[in-house]
Amino acid sequence: MFLVLFCCLASICYAQDHLTAAGYFKEIKAVGLQQPVWHLPLYGPMLLVDPQTRHVFANEADGGGHLTPAGEGVYTGTLPGDVIIANTAITWQGKSWSVIIWPLPTDKEDRLCLMVHESFHRIQDSLGLPAHSPSADHLATMEGRIYFLLELQALKAALNKPVDQRKTDLQNAMVFREKRKQLFPNTFANERILEMNEGLAEYTGVILGRSTANIPGYLSNIIDSTAGRSTIIRSFVYVSGPIYGYLLYQRQRDWTEKVDSLSDFPALIAKYYQLSVPKLPTETQLVSIANRYNGTAITAAEKVKETARLEKVKVYVERFTQQRTLKLKLMKPNVGFNPSNMFDLGAHGTVYPTAEVKDKWGKLTVASNGMLMKDWKVITLSAEGLTTQDNVIQGSGWKIVLEDHWKLLKEDDQHFILQQF
Repeated sequence: MFLVLFCCLASICYAQDHLTAAGYFKEIKAVGLQQPVWHLPLYGPMLLVDPQTRHVFANEADGGGHLTPAGEGVYTGTLPGDVIIANTAITWQGKSWSVIIWPLPTDKEDRLCLMVHESFHRIQDSLGLPAHSPSADHLATMEGRIYFLLELQALKAALNKPVDQRKTDLQNAMVFREKRKQLFPNTFANERILEMNEGLAEYTGVILGRSTANIPGYLSNIIDSTAGRSTIIRSFVYVSGPIYGYLLYQRQRDWTEKVDSLSDFPALIAKYYQLSVPKLPTETQLVSIANRYNGTAITAAEKVKETARLEKVKVYVERFTQQRTLKLKLMKPNVGFNPSNMFDLGAHGTVYPTAEVKDKWGKLTVASNGMLMKDWKVITLSAEGLTTQDNVIQGSGWKIVLEDHWKLLKEDDQHFILQQF
């Protein structure tokens, strides 16, 4: 009796999910087929994947027979274990797909924004906007965060004024940006690179996925919430991209038509708002400008956070440089990660608290305690408590399933690597 009831409930849930997925595909199709932002259709192959079961809902068939028709224009199946699951775009079975983790947001605008964002990633190479993804590590520092938060507040002030009254606030935003460029010449360019990737994706999601009436309030809210984020070294573009994009949209709706991978938001703002990029003022003048945008409070709050950040640096440096470690060389990696929780460790690399990595040696899943990745060439894991069984290696918070002909090799008491045989 219990088994019959369980099977019936499972069938009902599956039917509901199937119809829900069909509704989601109709939503993105209505938005993505004819849209004014890019010259290519955004609507295309899409996978909605449950990361626990790997069950997938798709809007079209694959080329390998993994997906079967389920009605309402939906195809279902199980995503193979070697495919990384994340909100991203992938090439699978000869097609480019947008991938979105199931369940999707219940709020329609949040959901559409996400689906449009990932749809942009599917077509961005064809738009001449390759997906370069460095991190802006200087935004982990106190000064980097302060001047970014000041830039956002200046942009918010501009947003809240009529289009023809924004010049002063926009120029002040550029001043704070120029100050970061002066302070961090080695990594500052990564901001622009990411903005022309994730920033454009998020702008596309916001402008097409949210109602015109709600966009200004939404942008103000995400600007104000940025100060509360523990890390912004990569997620900053989810704020700067849509705010700059929307300011440009209000001045020139088709501004994206002439964008390429070398474009730059301040240059575009200067062009369409007829501004000149200002020279850096004196330190006294800079403080005065900052105080127009709550600079004293921002600086005080960031000084408190800096103490906590340095304590975290100490913990990670000890874990990945002074204790037993396993190093993994990256050859042809496919990496899934959360851009909102990355942590900069300076010259050592970037810590990813959670991640999934597929490479020639196998599949790594990091559920806790993090991995350290440097230059997308090598991953370092804590080897404390390391165990092996058959082709599975496990450590504190992570697991590796090895491919055939790979093994764990102990170099000395402190260092392990993977070796092919």
